[in-house]
Amino acid sequence: MNDAPTFVSIHFYPDHSGSFSVSQAETDSPIWARLKLAIRSKQFDYKISDGTIKLSWPDTLSIVRELGSRSNQKSLNFRFKPEEPAAERLREFVAQVKTARLQRKDITESVPQEGLQPKLIELGFTKRTLKPFQLRDLSHLLSLSNGANFSVPGAGKTTVTFALHTLTRKPGQHFLVVAPKAANQAWKDIVADCMNDDAPNNGNEPFTVLDGREEDTQAALNSGATRFIISYDLMIRQQSVLASHFATTPTHLVLDESHRMKAGWQSQRGAFLLNTATLPIRRDILTGTPMPQAATDIESQLDFLWPGHGLGLDVITGKSPRDVLGNLYVRTTKKELGLRKPIRNFIDVSMGKGQLALYSIVRNEFLRDYSKKINAGMGEPQLLKARKSVMRLLQLSVNPVLALTAMANDDFKIESGIADQVLDEGYSAKMTAVAEHARTLADQGEKCVIWTIFTDTIHSFVSSLADLNPVFIHGGVHSGSESDPDSREGKIKRFHEDDSCFVLVANPAAAGEGISLHTVCHNAIYADRSYVSTHYLQSIDRIHRLGLPPEQETNIFVYRSKAPPEVGSVDMSVSRRLAEKIRNMQLLLDDPDLHELALDEEEAIDPIDYDIRLQDIIDLISELEGKASNKNSDEI
Repeated sequence: MNDAPTFVSIHFYPDHSGSFSVSQAETDSPIWARLKLAIRSKQFDYKISDGTIKLSWPDTLSIVRELGSRSNQKSLNFRFKPEEPAAERLREFVAQVKTARLQRKDITESVPQEGLQPKLIELGFTKRTLKPFQLRDLSHLLSLSNGANFSVPGAGKTTVTFALHTLTRKPGQHFLVVAPKAANQAWKDIVADCMNDDAPNNGNEPFTVLDGREEDTQAALNSGATRFIISYDLMIRQQSVLASHFATTPTHLVLDESHRMKAGWQSQRGAFLLNTATLPIRRDILTGTPMPQAATDIESQLDFLWPGHGLGLDVITGKSPRDVLGNLYVRTTKKELGLRKPIRNFIDVSMGKGQLALYSIVRNEFLRDYSKKINAGMGEPQLLKARKSVMRLLQLSVNPVLALTAMANDDFKIESGIADQVLDEGYSAKMTAVAEHARTLADQGEKCVIWTIFTDTIHSFVSSLADLNPVFIHGGVHSGSESDPDSREGKIKRFHEDDSCFVLVANPAAAGEGISLHTVCHNAIYADRSYVSTHYLQSIDRIHRLGLPPEQETNIFVYRSKAPPEVGSVDMSVSRRLAEKIRNMQLLLDDPDLHELALDEEEAIDPIDYDIRLQDIIDLISELEGKASNKNSDEI
């Protein structure tokens, strides 16, 4: 019997992929079967032929880390045999893993905080003086080979990151920021806000926005410029250009609002970033909401920062994200910013009769279609239908007329009596209450932002509040110059400067990032909310951020539709789920403000109307459908 170990060669290729290979005679060995099992179980993309498994280099590193221990090599009777240049890259990887493991437990400042501002001044970074918490975060990030900045919006993540770039910048090195389009202006402004015109080494070079065709991007990257911004959407359309650039040019890559890659391998943007993660010489991620839906949201972000280290796997296998991260991130909280705690108010409004009847029908259909299937498991098509039903309930809770129109377009059968009642009621009681609240604030000389997740509801509010000269932002509003009144920037400028413009109506998904309203607006009214905690938290941060005077009050008003206990309130479901998601982030980030937010949601009074019972609703639906008993009510 031959007890000689199987040698598994590891290769690295010019296209930045890797492979494992054995001789044809050893493809029946235990390690070969184990390699295939490990790769398939992780759902990695791979190609296999003639004793070779080819896959991305980050995935190659993951498998080496998982199977490469001495005990595994002994029990499976094999040895990894790295060939050059894979051997050199593996040595670098082992060193990085050891360093990151140590830094998770303890951080040693490479540059003391007190020495940072003088160094920045030497480099021409003189127009902005970093605050103590920014210097602390900068010092921490300088000590890491790759960094995560999870500070709250308004804490200066852009400033700290630009300072980090200024201090680590080397000749020939490029700095590329991937960001939502809404964040472009902040990055374009940062150079003039921080740097002297005569900063050494072309330190005042402006950012080049990459927004053209592939050949335009290629030309810009080769133009001699070194600072670039590109959107997530364009990034995935120009993957080959960017991957080639990362492979040939030393690049410091920053992901702004990095939670946008949380879907990881299941999305184009996540797959591209994970595939190319080992190419940039430094990677940094910025987001105030690193895990907006669940702990697993942070998996792909960790694997982007530290590919092959197994940190993402640790999270999805149940380890606490906070324990996994240790000291590998920074966060400035609102408490550290010295901001006064916002005052949150929950205002519950009873549904109209027609609204309640229609809401109850959709609710009953939803339960009939999905209550049993949830436990049995649903496929993707059924899950998409269920999500559509949830969105319909959310729309019914705020704007039943528009929900009715959408249902009619979907051939949803509705009795004419119910439809007539909904149309007669017009705007819901909740919409009417929100509009009157905005008018009351305007009478007091105060502006407000009204948040709703539905574009049609935005336009309904704009129409009903025409007397307050409103502006609006949703996904269909283009970015452009402040001089263009129809652009996002033009509308924001009018809200800031026009004293007769008292209301901004916006969708958190479109306007929750990249804008500041805190200098003119201190009231946020939520006509409805989605289940996405990022949308809620970031929309609050538009008016509650660094720069507010210590005595300034910030008011948050959350309107919810009341419903009978037997029917249930979708708004209450949203509130419960947001509380849980915010609580999970609070456990990761140790942020007292998130604790307060979650507590407010948990302690708010349920929007349940105990005066109406299920039988009352059944009778109401029968009445509106024309199916009620003809018995004369006077006889009772």
